[in-house]
Amino acid sequence: MFFFILCKTKEEQMNFNPVVCAIVAVGPENVIGKDNVMPWHCPTDLQFFRKTTMGYPCIFGRKTFAGMGNKPLGGRINVVLSSQYNNHWADDNLWLGKSVEDAIMSFNHCQKIFVCGGAQVYKYAFDNDLIDVFYLTKIENADLQSQIQQAPEKYTYFPVNIDMFFKSDKWAKKQIAYQNKKTQIDVTQTKSTFWEYTRIRKKYTNPINNSK
Repeated sequence: MFFFILCKTKEEQMNFNPVVCAIVAVGPENVIGKDNVMPWHCPTDLQFFRKTTMGYPCIFGRKTFAGMGNKPLGGRINVVLSSQYNNHWADDNLWLGKSVEDAIMSFNHCQKIFVCGGAQVYKYAFDNDLIDVFYLTKIENADLQSQIQQAPEKYTYFPVNIDMFFKSDKWAKKQIAYQNKKTQIDVTQTKSTFWEYTRIRKKYTNPINNSK
């Protein structure tokens, strides 16, 4: 199997870490899953995910990967995390590792690396200040919202309060104009909007040079 991974130049590898991105689709009530799969079908979001992550390593927790049928995504290195794994290649595009940090270090030659879930992996990455860019799909579906409200315990939730967390001046927010070119009419009754949050990091000033 051949696929193209977008990597940095040798000069960039010596001076920068990869841009660590998180990407998630969040439904009503902050839901991201049920039984390790998304409880909706949204072709536009699936296309957006594919276009955004193509060519870059994608990090999944073991349960999330199992929810994908244990089948690696094409055109990307699939990084699956578990405390039971040693850092090693299991296939041409499947790498098994212990932690998000191990994955970042192992693929620091790449321009970007994507954290793709599940909830525990997202929580760890945000709690440890690892995310530079956050891609969010907001899913709206009235029927699903009603189902969640009737049995909230059956669902998995995004572990970050998006409205509160990204209100700070540490993040720049913009809406992404994206349309599924193949599906002009949404037959699933599911609406989606796309957002990008970029962390604003202060530039480092050398105190020695600054004192002159």
